[in-house]
Amino acid sequence: MTPELLADQPTPERPARQRLPAIVRVTQILDAALRVFSDKGFAAARIDDVAAAAGLSKGGVYTHFTSKEEIFGALLTRLMLPLHANRPPLHPDTAVTVDVLVRQVVAPMYDSFGDPATALTLRLMLADGARAQQLVGQWREMVVEPYLADIQQLLQRGAAQGHLRRGVLLREPRLVLSPGVHTMLELLVQGTLDATAMERQRKAHIAMLRELLEP
Repeated sequence: MTPELLADQPTPERPARQRLPAIVRVTQILDAALRVFSDKGFAAARIDDVAAAAGLSKGGVYTHFTSKEEIFGALLTRLMLPLHANRPPLHPDTAVTVDVLVRQVVAPMYDSFGDPATALTLRLMLADGARAQQLVGQWREMVVEPYLADIQQLLQRGAAQGHLRRGVLLREPRLVLSPGVHTMLELLVQGTLDATAMERQRKAHIAMLRELLEP
């Protein structure tokens, strides 16, 4: 048996690692990678560092990810998950009003700002995105653009029903997110936003959508 394999064998001092579901292990690895990348920078970080921070062997990390670039991409994808996962299901016959848009788009966005991992991931993307342009480009193409397309479909559906006004927001759906992006930048600069400021900006965001979209 090789020294590497011997090192992974359980001993009285180090019991065998508990087998956990893959989704739990992936979450552990991503959380650890976020800390390591934020501390060392993406370029300087190694898979060994991520493995140590996650309490796994290097092989344990490679079971789920082939490279640190793939981990970086997974972190970017996870950044958008709350915006999708927290959206309530929408029946095909539902009237799309501004209130529906708030529940489907605005509320999940502001809810995600309460997660410390959101700010860390955004800082990582700003700091190291230039070194991983291909990954960021793939993330934009595979995650961000489909999300914007979903918003545009909601807007078009509401306009066709007569509940939303046609205008620049239907042509440029990313503008629907603009006040939230401004809030996100404040979060990046300040590190945190108190609940009162967050609620004030959320209400202003909703008020803007009402003024621009309600017939």
